Amino acid sequence: MVSFIRRLLCVILIICLSLFFLPVNAENTDVKMLQERMLSLGYEIGKADGIPGEKTSSAILLAQTLLSDKGYDVLLTGSPDTKTVDLIMQEENSKLLQTLLRGSWGSRVKEAQRKLIELNLLQDSVDGKYGANTEKAVIAFEEWLAERVPDQVNKDGRLSFAEYSLLMSDLSVYGYEAPVYFDDTHPGELRDVYLYARNACLINAVTGEVLLEKAADEPAEPASTTKIITLLTALSLCNPDETIVIPDAAADVPKDSTLVPVSPGETMTMRDLLYAMMIRSGNDAANAVAVLCSGSTEAFAKKMNQTARNLEMENSHFVNAHGYTAEGHYTTARDLVTAARYGLTQEPFREIVTCLKYTLPATEKREELVLNSKWEIFDPESEYYIPHSAGIKSGYTSSAGFCYVGAYQENGTTLIAAVMGCRRRNMAWTDLKRLFAYGMTEFEKAD
Repeated sequence: MVSFIRRLLCVILIICLSLFFLPVNAENTDVKMLQERMLSLGYEIGKADGIPGEKTSSAILLAQTLLSDKGYDVLLTGSPDTKTVDLIMQEENSKLLQTLLRGSWGSRVKEAQRKLIELNLLQDSVDGKYGANTEKAVIAFEEWLAERVPDQVNKDGRLSFAEYSLLMSDLSVYGYEAPVYFDDTHPGELRDVYLYARNACLINAVTGEVLLEKAADEPAEPASTTKIITLLTALSLCNPDETIVIPDAAADVPKDSTLVPVSPGETMTMRDLLYAMMIRSGNDAANAVAVLCSGSTEAFAKKMNQTARNLEMENSHFVNAHGYTAEGHYTTARDLVTAARYGLTQEPFREIVTCLKYTLPATEKREELVLNSKWEIFDPESEYYIPHSAGIKSGYTSSAGFCYVGAYQENGTTLIAAVMGCRRRNMAWTDLKRLFAYGMTEFEKAD
């Protein structure tokens, strides 16, 4: 009897195991095939492992959305039901399913974002996530494209297979004007549409004449180019040769700040502190300068605004010495070149902002520290090298983008340019190089 029961239990166990494993294996095989198909269509869901995880479900939901909008009767569940799988596997739906839309992600989205930035349609980071800003940029592209090839465009904020192909092509053949299509062998033909920066201004440093501008009076975040005003204000209030002690305020900066570093209680000269602030762009140094010159960062900000008024910087207002994003802290490209122009007439300012290497002597809190300006425009080995460039100050935050104010001196000519809101640093270097080349052609015309 016992033996019979044992045999019966074994049979039951075998049946249960069969019922448990067979459907799963079959299901895994089906899901794996679906995943392989989705991967071939550009949906980045990881490995085709037969496990319908979160990325697979998200990809299926995007596909179901496209299929539904095309008129297919599918439910938007993110689940691989039989009808959905059948439609996804059909080759005739391949181009439809490669459409990028809100919620899409991956390398194809990144490539689209890069091109949209190059076309000056997207002012955002390349993160591979198709969000509201990318959708808005795509709509702008579609509106422009609809006037050239209306039969290939649907102005819905989605990048169809055909639209994506056009976006990634050479749009200059359709007359599109953008930085990526500028011919640098003809610098005299530069116009604002060929600059990556949201805001820019180029002037003759001697006369102050504006040679080229782009939204030059539009208030924008200056990031650390703020320190141009900080330096000018400090030089009007302090003695650079004075020995100072770093105040506690040096440590009171945002967590992701650039630091020299300087430490509360550290002894050095004000001159060393100013060089450190400008070359290393230390927010700790900027706060220290503010307190040492005016007693508090708030009092110093008022002095900065007075400096701006004295220079007739009409669209600027500052609330801190370092330039970290803050409400009510803004300036313009025109105001920045105005400040830099004045500063270059002052020997201490000029020496500091054009210095590429400075050694801070050792203090009781640290060893000797060598400061270097490592920007590509000063590196002869870099493709972005700009001979004859001189200083002045960079700045970056995620919301401000990359900003730079620079000077250029050649054959007795001095130019000053400011670019603000570049999405990548190399775009700022490209703009500067174009602006300076354009400025020199203007002088050649005058001669």
